[in-house]
Amino acid sequence: MPMLSYTGSGPYCYAHSLYMILQALSPDPRSIPSSGFIECLTTMPFGKLFINLETGPVSFFSNPYTDPDEGLRMAIDTLGWTCTEHRGGDNADAALSALRDALGDGGGPVLAGPLNMGRLTYFPGHKELDGADHFVVVLRIDDDDDDDEGATTILLHDPAGYPAVLIPKEDFIEAWRAEGVEYNQQPFVFRSHFRPGVTDIIPRAEMIERTIDILRGQIKNNVMVVPDSLGGASALQRTREAVENGIPSVVNELAPFTFPLAARRYLDARDFLVEGGLKDAAGIMERQALLSGRAQYPAMQGDWKAVALILEVFVELEGWLTNFLKAL
Repeated sequence: MPMLSYTGSGPYCYAHSLYMILQALSPDPRSIPSSGFIECLTTMPFGKLFINLETGPVSFFSNPYTDPDEGLRMAIDTLGWTCTEHRGGDNADAALSALRDALGDGGGPVLAGPLNMGRLTYFPGHKELDGADHFVVVLRIDDDDDDDEGATTILLHDPAGYPAVLIPKEDFIEAWRAEGVEYNQQPFVFRSHFRPGVTDIIPRAEMIERTIDILRGQIKNNVMVVPDSLGGASALQRTREAVENGIPSVVNELAPFTFPLAARRYLDARDFLVEGGLKDAAGIMERQALLSGRAQYPAMQGDWKAVALILEVFVELEGWLTNFLKAL
């Protein structure tokens, strides 16, 4: 019996945020695919990435050829929707004014991000998450006219488990600058005015086919999202070496983030590929999901020898998957 699909909590912030917005605005909410399907449309579940930073190397079990911001753009386009993007500028007041205008003229709800999770002051343990990227749905800007200081708060849905949460304007702006988020190029990014396309609903099979075409092109072009980084099996080899050497910037993220996210992603990718008729590739993704789950306990216990042995199997599977997608 194949492994059951997973439903539950997990760090799918951009996929969950987009799903919430499209569900709210779609003429037919039933036509909006699940967050797991949307995650696959971003292409992020496919691939491995290893980056050498000044603060230490980091390992991501995610697409080495794109980032979540660009992945969102691809997913929105593949779904047949459009939106307005705002990004950049050094003036926080101007950015907040643009956000307020978007919410006030029928452009909301708004998908904001990337944000720096370390500045989201409502989030328990946020100070330990500095530099981690995050995405949220902004619902409203509230001005307290009864407050002598004119306090302003932002009402938002945080898909990490904090619905209808309020954050002071100043704290939100600091998070919204996204300073320290590795791939971020500009501050104050948000997407508004989401609209479905004028054509009929795009069939799921067509969405899957388009996503696979994008993946194949990315693999053949081999342009890394971060210069001088490593992708695919090579990224896993370096991850295994970092685990064997107990490199903190790698091993400290495995149990709380890397492995649980990977297990969920790979099960969703398995379902996505099965639906697209790519059963061999789906089988590889399921095996990777099982390996991710298997690595969780030893990673939590600090048994790095056991984790390294599991990563050795990952390396071989990743090579098979890359070659399969490249040959399609």
